[in-house]
Amino acid sequence: MFLEVKRLNKRLTIKLGIFSLVAIGVVVVVMLATVSSPKQSRFCTSCHGDVVFTNACKKLPSEDIACQDCHSHENSGAVTTDLMNTVNAFATMDVKIKNRYCTQGSCHPLNTLTSAEVRYKKITPFQHRTHTVNFRENLSMRCTSCHANLGGEKHFQTDTRTCNTCHFIYTQKPLYTYEEKPVSDCTVCHNNIEITRDIYGKTFTHLKYEREKKVRCSDCHFTIVRGTGRVDEASCSQCHSEKTDHAKDAARMHYYHIVKNKTPCTPCHTSIKHGWVKENDDDFKNSHSLQPTESGYEIQNLIMMGAGGKGIKGLPDPMYLATLNCSACHKDEFYAKVNPEVCIACHERGFDKILFEQKLFVSSMMKRLKSLIKAAENQQTPDTLSIIREAAFNYEFVTKDGSFGSHNIKYVKNLLNHSIGQLRQIIRNKPKT
Repeated sequence: MFLEVKRLNKRLTIKLGIFSLVAIGVVVVVMLATVSSPKQSRFCTSCHGDVVFTNACKKLPSEDIACQDCHSHENSGAVTTDLMNTVNAFATMDVKIKNRYCTQGSCHPLNTLTSAEVRYKKITPFQHRTHTVNFRENLSMRCTSCHANLGGEKHFQTDTRTCNTCHFIYTQKPLYTYEEKPVSDCTVCHNNIEITRDIYGKTFTHLKYEREKKVRCSDCHFTIVRGTGRVDEASCSQCHSEKTDHAKDAARMHYYHIVKNKTPCTPCHTSIKHGWVKENDDDFKNSHSLQPTESGYEIQNLIMMGAGGKGIKGLPDPMYLATLNCSACHKDEFYAKVNPEVCIACHERGFDKILFEQKLFVSSMMKRLKSLIKAAENQQTPDTLSIIREAAFNYEFVTKDGSFGSHNIKYVKNLLNHSIGQLRQIIRNKPKT
């Protein structure tokens, strides 16, 4: 009896041992399958699920850049494969990425980085060597000053708003390049401008104006920088509970926010926009940001935008998109007159005569439209009332502009042609009596 119980206990012990080993094996397999290596970025996603791990670093797509490769800390210690030790080590990882981790030999060695040019947005190739120097006011840039991941699409992605802040913010003493150019000078980035542009079926050549006519970029492109980049002290409350007496001390602020920490420019400085005004841009819709819109100039601004008329959708005048404003042509105090020599200064000789002929043509169109409005009103019906009112509005709109098409010749012609065609249709369909 005793021996039989002993044999049963032995069998049960063996079965329990085997079962325990199998269970442990299953647990190990599951852990290996579900827990990523601490040397992979997926390891951190179990807690940091809101971080975008699509990396902007130019490494091979097959390489997995571990968080610890960049977010190392002096006190983090050795990272082991033991789960508890790993968690303790990673808890001290630093959110601030120091330059030396970016420029280590396996990533972006400084000598290679500063000697190479980087293609960026079809402008003059970017050079890191010009951005790794120390500027005045304690303005020394870190890698994360530009690669701040503020775009949200890729980790370490460059935020172009940082470029705009440094290049276009107003300072009493401008920053200069190695070539002694102000950093805001157009040619710092735009050496390879678009040589030719098609405007109304004719070819415009930039180089001809630059070399032969000695026209500067700023002679034509006025409002390509929008915003001041000033520091709004209210933005300090995003990070600080108390205000400081040193908010206006630029050198001190740059030291604590950039040299000592990794604070990007954009949370402190208001936005600066740079570039062409596009039709779907808020600046395009907001005429106040581009042209004088005091009483008497709003209609002129709308005409240049290709807007304001009724019945058709217009396009902005090329000069408007190039950001020219009233003062480009109107040199008098009240923006009332245009000397023909102003046209010749930028356009081919004889352009002033072409413009004069176009104005005569638009004037004849307006006379034709006025007579058609009167004729249509004499046979007005409930069905034609809205068309006649639309034509009358367009006539008054172009009349109040006063340029006879000079502000946007294509839009004004199309607007008048639309109303003329509508009224002719009404008159042709006049019922016989």
